[in-house]
Parts: sequence; C-alpha cells; structure tokens
Amino acid sequence: MNNRLEFLDSLRGLAILLVVGYHAFARWPEVVPYGNQYGSIEIFRQGLLGVQLFFLISGFVILMSLGASKGPVVFLFKRWSRLFPVMLIATILVYATSGFFYERPWGQPQMLDVLPGLTFVEPTWWSAVMGQQIRDVEGAFWSLYVEFKFYFIAAALYFVLGREKLVFALASMFVFAVAVQQMGAFVAHPVINIAGKISNNLSFQYFGWFASGAAFFIFYKTQERSWVYLAIALAVASSLNSKYPVGALLVSSIFIAAITSERVQRLLVSRFLMFFGFVSYPLYLLHENMMISSIVKLGEAFPNIPGYLLPLAPLAAIVAVSYLITKYMDSQIKNWLLKTGFKAADTVKGLRKSGGEKAVAS
Repeated sequence: MNNRLEFLDSLRGLAILLVVGYHAFARWPEVVPYGNQYGSIEIFRQGLLGVQLFFLISGFVILMSLGASKGPVVFLFKRWSRLFPVMLIATILVYATSGFFYERPWGQPQMLDVLPGLTFVEPTWWSAVMGQQIRDVEGAFWSLYVEFKFYFIAAALYFVLGREKLVFALASMFVFAVAVQQMGAFVAHPVINIAGKISNNLSFQYFGWFASGAAFFIFYKTQERSWVYLAIALAVASSLNSKYPVGALLVSSIFIAAITSERVQRLLVSRFLMFFGFVSYPLYLLHENMMISSIVKLGEAFPNIPGYLLPLAPLAAIVAVSYLITKYMDSQIKNWLLKTGFKAADTVKGLRKSGGEKAVAS
C-alpha cells in the first residue's frame, strides 16, 4: 500500500455512490417520474449514510494534515485552499445553469445564496447577519459547513492538547450533544435550551464520527489496540444515534474492516471505486439538482424508458464534468492559492523582521 492510502479513495468512491443513489431514487419521490418505486430499497433509502462515511474518512485524514502543518493558521489555509477551488467552480456552474435546470427541487437560487457555499458558513448564520432569508444553492452543501466547524475546532485544540487529547475532546463534544438532546426530550429548562442551541449550531452531534476516524488514525499509526477499541466504541455510539442505526453500523463496519484488515484494503482498491473517489468532491457538490432536473426532462421526453435507467445519462454527464474539474481545474487554482498565500505569509514575516531590526537599531 502506497503513501496515498488508496483504500481511502475507494471508500470515498463508495460514499459518493451511496449519496448519489439516495438522491436519485429516494430523496425526491414527489418530483421524479418513477415516484417512490425504488425508494424502499434499503441501499437507496439509507444512502445518506454515505455522508457519515465521509465524516469517518475526514476524522482519519485530518490528523495527517494537522501533523504536517506548522500551526493552526497554516492548517486552516491548506484545508480552505483544498476545498475552495472546487466549491467556487461548482457554485458558479450551479448558479449559471439553474435557469436551464428549472425543475430543480431545491428551487431557484438567488444571488446572496452563493454566500454559504463560498464561505463554508451555513445559511442560518448568514440569514442572522444579513437580516433576510438566505439558502445555499445546493442542499448537499450542509456537510461542508459541518466539516469546517470540525476543522476550526480541531485546529484550535490540536496544537494545544496534542492528537490523543484532541480525540477525547471531540468525543466529549459528541457525548455533550447526545446528553443535551436526551435531557431536552424530558426536561424544559433554559440552560438545556441554550446548551442545545450551542450544540446544534456547532454540529456536535456529528463529532462522534470525526472522533472515531481520528482514533482509527492513531491506531493505524501506532497499532495500539486501545485506540481501535475506542474508535469502534465511538463508531457504534454514533451509529446508534443516527436515523438508521442498522445501516450506520454496516457503514461503520466497512470502515473498521478497511482500517484493520490489509485483505479488505486490497479488495477495496479497485479502479471503479477509486475513480469515483477521485471525482467525489465535485460530484457531491454538483449532482443532486442537476441530476433530478435532468431525470424529469428525460421522463417527459421519453416516457417509455424504465425509471431505473433515467438517472444514468445525467449522472454520466455530471461525472464527466466532475472529472474535468478535478483533473484540469482544481489543481491549477489550488496551486495558485497556495503559492499566493505562502508568498504573502513570507512577505509579512519579512516586514515584521525588518521592523524588529529597525526597532533594535534605534
């Protein structure tokens, strides 16, 4: 296995396929021509659990990124520069083509609706600041807002506590969210209400997945069995707290097997899954409304086509666009951002050093 941990790319591929299947066949039965004909199939009905798989992967890889960063600012800039280029391209594409895909179930975006995606700050926060309702241009963007909260909190804690204590801190936030949720169901108290709002606004209910992925990373690096036990316990607790606990346990089991078994890692590394892992980020951002709108158009134009075939052509087109973005556009913008950012940082350091030398001389 090479340094890129190819099985993680395959897991990303599996995660995006689960999400796409959910959106294509189960998310919008009132819109698509085939209604809920396929929505009762469990792999489609519970396909949203692919997002939880993404969260597990993020918890795993973020510790790698933190360990390779000199400080929280460098880490956050690297994460932003990795995610922003594709988000920018996807937001422009979605907004520019929304008139053509007028059947979008999420509705037509307004100009200010681009703010949440481009800033990775959720719409409710922007609505509070702007004093008017703001939505995101794609409903799938919600998980990116959760990710960025996790990045900021992890960056703030990692360089103070270290990686081991960070895992326990993340786990504590998840336990806090679950405890507040359970208490709120039985006790109406202002303190519990405030705690619930803090927990929801910071998305602590998802931090068990991140903590589990991070614990799995420490096990992967150290092979200390105590970390894998903690990671499994966190994955199970997060699964039991999810909408579909059985499906979540299955998804968690796949991740656990991938981390702990080299045989499973070799089985996962296939060109098919790795390809979808390669295009997973732009595909995740772009596919939902474009795909559903295209399904509606095709259903009206070709009413005799079986419903299960309608998503194939739209998905193939969106996958092709996602490949072009990943292959030819993402790296160019990313490299420019990194080059510009670090050049600016060096300039600031130089100015500070120059100012300090002048102060000493005077």
